[in-house]
Amino acid sequence: MAARLAVFVNRYAVNLLYWDQWDFLQGLFDGADAWTLFRWQHGAQRQGLSNLISAITYPATGWNTRADAAAAAVMMLLATLAALWLVKRVCGRLRPWDAVVPLLFLTITNAETYAVAPNLAHGPLSILLLTIYALALTIPSHAMRCGALVVSNFLCVNTGYTLLIGGLTPVLLLACASGPRVTSRERAIYAAGIAASLATLALFLHGFVAHPATDCFHFPHERPWEYLPFTGFVMGRPLGLYATDVTRNLFVASGIALGATGFLAYAAIRLLRTRGDAALWAVTCALGGFGFLFASTSAVGRVCLGYDQAIVTRYIPYMLPSLLAVYLVVRTKAETSHLARVLLPVFVVVCIAKERPQGAVAEAQVYSQFKERWRACYLTSHDVDICNSESGHAVYPEGRAEATHLQQKLDWLEARGYNLFQKSAAQVSH
Repeated sequence: MAARLAVFVNRYAVNLLYWDQWDFLQGLFDGADAWTLFRWQHGAQRQGLSNLISAITYPATGWNTRADAAAAAVMMLLATLAALWLVKRVCGRLRPWDAVVPLLFLTITNAETYAVAPNLAHGPLSILLLTIYALALTIPSHAMRCGALVVSNFLCVNTGYTLLIGGLTPVLLLACASGPRVTSRERAIYAAGIAASLATLALFLHGFVAHPATDCFHFPHERPWEYLPFTGFVMGRPLGLYATDVTRNLFVASGIALGATGFLAYAAIRLLRTRGDAALWAVTCALGGFGFLFASTSAVGRVCLGYDQAIVTRYIPYMLPSLLAVYLVVRTKAETSHLARVLLPVFVVVCIAKERPQGAVAEAQVYSQFKERWRACYLTSHDVDICNSESGHAVYPEGRAEATHLQQKLDWLEARGYNLFQKSAAQVSH
């Protein structure tokens, strides 16, 4: 799976800054300091650790965005290894069924992550940090667990849309503090952890500018019943659910959303009954709760654009932890439940079946070919408008190019021989 993903990235990643990259890399263009880069807001998220990594990789590679796409794939591979470790810690010795994990995480169905506008904070790095967060919940020592949760929560909240985990962390820490074998000293440590997690949220909100990502945003939506299927479409997309046949799939999507609600309610009840003393249910609530929050907030913010916006492939990475949570429960229950034992091979078959490459390859090809045409055109004409027209797609939203200083940034890259202006090895040799 990793080799397949590497081939996919190598084939379709193009060395050209595209769309949002002209915006969220503004701090690098400006030469901003590390703290400013870490706190950089892009849309509803902060770039966090992603910008610090980019501050190293971009100068080292001459702003080669192919390296950015490769880094995204590496992050997903690391997330896969972390997820396998999580399975081992929660369920015991790894078994053949655990092939589900690389089948989930090393998918190529999320073509946007690699072939459109790679952003480590928008998916790959966030999911790695979230998986590390889940691993922290399995640490036996209460002091170590609390410390690891506070640190991983800080990175999650400040890197991408895993900011949503920030609302769950105080609750999970409180559940851990109520355990039957927790000492007074350990409860005091958890209290400090809760205070630190609340301080992380306060820091995130300090200087945060809230603005809708869509012009049509309105809350509540004129047809609030559409929130439910939209949420289900987001959650079901990694397994191949599409919004193209709305009449048929509306009920399926609604069922997925309702099923996820029931699953999370059951996990929360089990967590409360064990008073935070069962790693399985703490991990399930964290991973499943995050996925549900992401899908439902996406519905609130983008339902006005139509159901097609629920199946964009850049959302797929955010749903993988939720699927991992479901798998962890099925995997654990398989030891005592006949139904769960039956579901294990079903899970594997579904994960294999979802890897139909046609859609992902077609999407990647479209963007790859456009970006190659735009790059070749600009190297010849140095005219943004002409290249937008001749390539068939704008490299940045037309009408907003002046606001982001697109031409000045292109001139800056050209003066340094960065990005699309990099010479190939053959040209240098000649």
